[in-house]
Amino acid sequence: MPNIFPLNAVEKHFKLVLLYAPGMLGNDAVNFFLDSFQRQGWLGNSVEPWRQRRGNSKRNKGRAVLVQSGRLRRSIRITGISGGVVTIGTDVPYAKAHNEGFKGVVNVKEHTRNRFGKEKIGSGKFTKNGKERMKTVQRITGSGAVKAHTRKVNLPRRQFMGESPYLTKILQRRLTAELMKGLT
Repeated sequence: MPNIFPLNAVEKHFKLVLLYAPGMLGNDAVNFFLDSFQRQGWLGNSVEPWRQRRGNSKRNKGRAVLVQSGRLRRSIRITGISGGVVTIGTDVPYAKAHNEGFKGVVNVKEHTRNRFGKEKIGSGKFTKNGKERMKTVQRITGSGAVKAHTRKVNLPRRQFMGESPYLTKILQRRLTAELMKGLT
């Protein structure tokens, strides 16, 4: 004997899913975008790895591409849900330039730059011989003014947000699974 569902129960479940599905699918999309930072590339039809940093300075060694302070990654969130439409975005001003790439001239405002020097200070701990252990700290030794100027910038495209066929499949499967829960 086939399962017969009362139509009003199915309708009630579908209406309930329509209420919470945008937020749920939005969270899945945000997590997909955040995974781009883990995989160091965009997952469209295939994985498109991000171009590595130029210059192998000590401070960049071993660090992920597009991560310096983590501000960009932390800023990706759902910015609005209305009428079944979910908007995901970021408030970081440089996000668009990194996501789409940028080539052009940028104006740099006048600012000051600090100069740092190293200095040894006592740590308050002593060796067996009675000598105080020293630790090296950086101190500001001066500052200099930097005049306003222009700079040529060429940022490669390192997409972390946008449309992806893979993401579309994930969201379709998730929505289908949620709708089918009401039929079992």
